[in-house]
Amino acid sequence: MLGTPSSPVATSRWQRFRQRPQSVSHWLNGLAIGLFLAWLAGRLLGRFYFFELFTHFQTQYFGLATILVLANVLSLLVLGKKSLAGFTVIPFLVFLGVKGFEYPIWVAGDYDPDELPLAADVRIFHANVLYSRTDYAPTLSLIHQQRPDIYVLQEMTPASIRLVTRELSREYPYWFACWSKGPCWVLAGSRNPIRVDQPLARTQRIIAGTTQVRGRTIGLVTVHPRTPLLPSWFQERNAQLTNAAQRTRSQALPTVLVGDFNISVFSPLYKTIFRPVERTSERPPVEKPGNLRPARRSLTQPTWPRFFPPMMIPIDHVFTNAGFRPFLFHTLPHPGSDHRAVVADLSFSR
Repeated sequence: MLGTPSSPVATSRWQRFRQRPQSVSHWLNGLAIGLFLAWLAGRLLGRFYFFELFTHFQTQYFGLATILVLANVLSLLVLGKKSLAGFTVIPFLVFLGVKGFEYPIWVAGDYDPDELPLAADVRIFHANVLYSRTDYAPTLSLIHQQRPDIYVLQEMTPASIRLVTRELSREYPYWFACWSKGPCWVLAGSRNPIRVDQPLARTQRIIAGTTQVRGRTIGLVTVHPRTPLLPSWFQERNAQLTNAAQRTRSQALPTVLVGDFNISVFSPLYKTIFRPVERTSERPPVEKPGNLRPARRSLTQPTWPRFFPPMMIPIDHVFTNAGFRPFLFHTLPHPGSDHRAVVADLSFSR
């Protein structure tokens, strides 16, 4: 005989049915606590090794928190605990509201058609090419398509440097390469001669030089530090970025700083090292002499890892000193690489 709602069999099944969403709710609450602790660790201790890693995924915290809120409320409603569902959603709505307004997920227009007309005086192209690849046709195609005045390619190898410079020799006959880490080199190319501080490149692995664009001399600084997975790499990265930023600030010429810096815009150290805008009580914030100007239009425009968009974070950057005004920052698909490429258009300040 089939069990009725009042029979022991039916009651047992109904209890199991009610316990399942209750277990789900417990798991969701646990994940929510873990999410909050990760965010809090980055917020309070993000200037220190290891804890800085928790600061890079602010947009992911926002998205995951949204999912957790919706799933947890749904499970509680199934349990018939409407009041508890309302209580659960209140703190998360506060969290989502703050993080949502502070960190928008994507930037409208960043995935527009890839062929961009020059919008200012100088165009910079940057790409981390991924050192293990063998096909550089997509990279060469992007450079031909975007027609930059200067290109910077990171994670190059001696073999790929020979290949790329040979293929681009007619348009960009002048170039300089510098070893950065492991098997990786940085390559900078220009239509006009490049003068580089070679001792700095050898000792600090920073390319700092000058070239000409539109008849004007400009400065270029680029560096590709190690990923800060070890304490020594963390310190080395911070020292290299601080050095590169200071050289860009202090340069009398219009100067651009570009590269994969292995640091996101959400890191407290990013704000300390690059100090894009001096915080004041005035609205909008007032730039102070010596500040760097970020070309990125928003806190987002993520560039890595290209193969897994939900986890992408913005770690490829372009800054200028007071000699330039950033006009455009655009990321581009770069087949074969784990990064999106970057195009930045800059105008002379005077």
